[in-house]
Amino acid sequence: MNRITNGALAALAVAAALLPAPRVSGAAIPPTVDLTANGTAEGTIGDVIFKRDNTIPTGTGVFQPFLTLDSPGNSVLEQGYNTTTSNQLLPLDDLRNHWNKNLQKQDLAVVNGYYVFTLDSNETGNGSQNRYLSIDNIRIYTSGTGSQTTSNPDALGVLRYFLNDPLSLTANPNWVKIDSTRNVPLQKTSGSGSSNMTVWIPTHYLDGAAATDFVYFYNLNGAQVGADNDSSSVIGTGAEAGFEEWSARTGAPLPDGGSTLMLLGSALTALGFVRGRRTIASKA
Repeated sequence: MNRITNGALAALAVAAALLPAPRVSGAAIPPTVDLTANGTAEGTIGDVIFKRDNTIPTGTGVFQPFLTLDSPGNSVLEQGYNTTTSNQLLPLDDLRNHWNKNLQKQDLAVVNGYYVFTLDSNETGNGSQNRYLSIDNIRIYTSGTGSQTTSNPDALGVLRYFLNDPLSLTANPNWVKIDSTRNVPLQKTSGSGSSNMTVWIPTHYLDGAAATDFVYFYNLNGAQVGADNDSSSVIGTGAEAGFEEWSARTGAPLPDGGSTLMLLGSALTALGFVRGRRTIASKA
């Protein structure tokens, strides 16, 4: 996918701000990447990699989300982007202002040439079809201005990456199907507490952005649920339970919650103790 500028999307700005209607008829469109099989699963769309992830624990305090979104009312659709503001001014379907945060390019860690984003999906489980979720769009914008609250994502800044362009959602869309239960092998747990997917986005998409530019990560989920009667591949893919949250690999804190640092500290303490005993012995 090529990077594009806002100027190329000026005519689409209004339409892009509107959520698409769920699919309710017609032939079902199978997922471009299906991460629901047992065992290891991953796939690519263009040069972006989508991998199933089963990291635990990922409770909010450990996971440190920068974006939290939740479907409103009885809707199975949700969309949002990260920003720092009050609860009263949160845009779209954003939730919990203390877990929606500004993010700058210089905050993002580079892992083997990629920026890494992780999704913790809070969908129902216990073996039900509702444990699935469709990831229907991811867009990344950059801007010199932080804390924006526009209802039109395409007004955020320069569009650097898109999973689907603004008008393609009902015409051969790219989408990713995930299973919100852990899968190592399949364990019938659900909700917040274990991550579900990592997205590996090549760093070249942000080459034109300054280190201090703000990175807006837009996400749309649940648009495939209306095709339930057409194909079992999309049953239960709506956003039908609790909130979804995203974290970004920034280099800190440690991914294991700090246990490695504790072990290292213990080892250094033991080494210091041994050296101390040797010093005492040499003076005896």
